[in-house]
Amino acid sequence: MTRNHIFVCGDPALDFAATLRARRSSRIEALTTPKQLGAWYLESGLVDSVTPSTEADFERARAVREALYRLVTDGRRGRPYDGTALAVVNDPARRPAAQPQLTGPGRRRPRKRP
Repeated sequence: MTRNHIFVCGDPALDFAATLRARRSSRIEALTTPKQLGAWYLESGLVDSVTPSTEADFERARAVREALYRLVTDGRRGRPYDGTALAVVNDPARRPAAQPQLTGPGRRRPRKRP
């Protein structure tokens, strides 16, 4: 697999937040399509396979990314965490984890959430 994304932070959350680089200047966006989001998930090693993301999935993921960045910035500056950013990050974290299942041909796939 060709790697299109950079993983240098040693933590998936920090690497995800870093998919928007040069935030204060030219803003280099690494995730411009749902397909690139899926590629990031695979390249990060967090998952073995992905279901194609919808545009809504993509927008939610970018909102979580921005909330993560805000929380990291608040923590580094010794400020209390932003309540809205906490809610954006914690909402998907409260949902049940995917439960892998085997398909007829023996391939593993995540079970859809209720």
